[in-house]
Amino acid sequence: MMPKLELFRNKYPDIDLILQVSIPFLDVTAEPSDLEVRYGAGGYAGINHRVILSEEVTPACSPSYLNEFGPFEGFETEGVIDQARLIRSPLEPWTTWFSGCGLTRTEPNVGAQFNDLGLLYDAAACGFGVALVRTRMAQTWLEGGRLVRLSERSVPSPMAHYLCWQPGALERWECAAFTEWLSDSLS
Repeated sequence: MMPKLELFRNKYPDIDLILQVSIPFLDVTAEPSDLEVRYGAGGYAGINHRVILSEEVTPACSPSYLNEFGPFEGFETEGVIDQARLIRSPLEPWTTWFSGCGLTRTEPNVGAQFNDLGLLYDAAACGFGVALVRTRMAQTWLEGGRLVRLSERSVPSPMAHYLCWQPGALERWECAAFTEWLSDSLS
C-alpha cells in the first residue's frame, strides 16, 4: 500500500493521513484512530469491519538456498518438505500449506521465526530457508528474483487484511474517501 499512497495524496491533498503501526503480539498499540487496517482471521467484536485483501500462499526461498539444498520437487510431500528449513511466522502458519497438500503435520517448533511478513520474506531472500509467502504481497521479491516459488500450487490463507472502523466513522467524507480509494487500489 505504501507506494500507492502518493496517488491518494495527489487525489485528496486536503486530507492529512496519520499512519501508525501497532503490534498486538507485543502489546504495542497505536493511538485511537478513525480507520484501522488489521491483519488476522477476522471476527473483531465491537467494531465494523470487512475484508479488503485476502490472498493465497505458496512456499518460496532464495535461488541460492534452492541451489544448495534443493531441488524441492513440488514441495507438497512430507519427504520433500523434510529436506528444507522452514522459516516460521505466527502471521502465516505452515499448517495452512500442509492442510492444502493433504498433510496432517503440525506447526514446526524449530527454526527462525519472524513476526513481520516483510522481515520473513527478506530472511528467505537471504537464504534462511523456505518461507510461506502471500503471492500478492511477495510479488516484488518474486518478480525481482530474490525469491523463487517452490510449487505451482497456492492455497488460500486463513488470514486477511480487514478495514475496521467505529460506527459512524464512514459518515465523515475523509474516511469514506480513503475507504473507497483503498478498496479500489487493492482490487
